Amino acid sequence: MEKYLLIPLAVFSVIGAAAAVKDKSAAVRGERRVPEARLLLYGLLGGAAAEFIVMAAIRHKTRKKRFMIGLPMMAAAHFILFLFLIK
Repeated sequence: MEKYLLIPLAVFSVIGAAAAVKDKSAAVRGERRVPEARLLLYGLLGGAAAEFIVMAAIRHKTRKKRFMIGLPMMAAAHFILFLFLIK
């Protein structure tokens, strides 16, 4: 059962990381951006850890507290919830 809990985390990690890269690229080129609410939603749905790591690596949204504090908090909540569910 535990492996099925990891599937949504993996899917939203890829989606969230890709959205962060797309938003950074759009910002550099002056194109239409990915809404912040959507980036946060991907994090909330399971992609917080990967999204945080990617954003830090590409230096995107690093001045925004809602991302630099919120995403790690979401990732910690996901970890705690996962530990609770596998017991």
